[in-house]
Amino acid sequence: MKALSGYAEWFWLMAKNIKDVENRNWSLASKGIKRSDLPMRIYLHASKTVASWDELNFIETILIKDVARLDEFLTVDWSKYRGHIIGEITIIDEIQADDIGVKEAHSKWFLGKYGFVVKDGILYDTPIPMRGKLGFFVPDIGVSK
Repeated sequence: MKALSGYAEWFWLMAKNIKDVENRNWSLASKGIKRSDLPMRIYLHASKTVASWDELNFIETILIKDVARLDEFLTVDWSKYRGHIIGEITIIDEIQADDIGVKEAHSKWFLGKYGFVVKDGILYDTPIPMRGKLGFFVPDIGVSK
């Protein structure tokens, strides 16, 4: 199974089934993944880099309507996740910003040029430490939840 690295804050939201799109500036095809490969289960690797203040403010703005989720997000110990595989998701589709009406119609989380539509997130109770890589990569570890 492949893994993808990204900010812990965004990947936590996907693993918790709150965020339904992973934004990227590159397509699945550019990484050798065809639509026929979907659905595709992947690991979520949380990078050590902290999301920007603008991104954190955007997340809080979206979550403000759900006080319980916002409170949970604001109390997460992010050091537990950074530099770890934190869970899994399934990529079920890819959308593009160039598609007419996609941004408006699909998801409040879709901000990128390309969006990987995701579902069935799982957040591991015990994150697995490992170094990430750019793009999709195959982790050389035995993963158990």
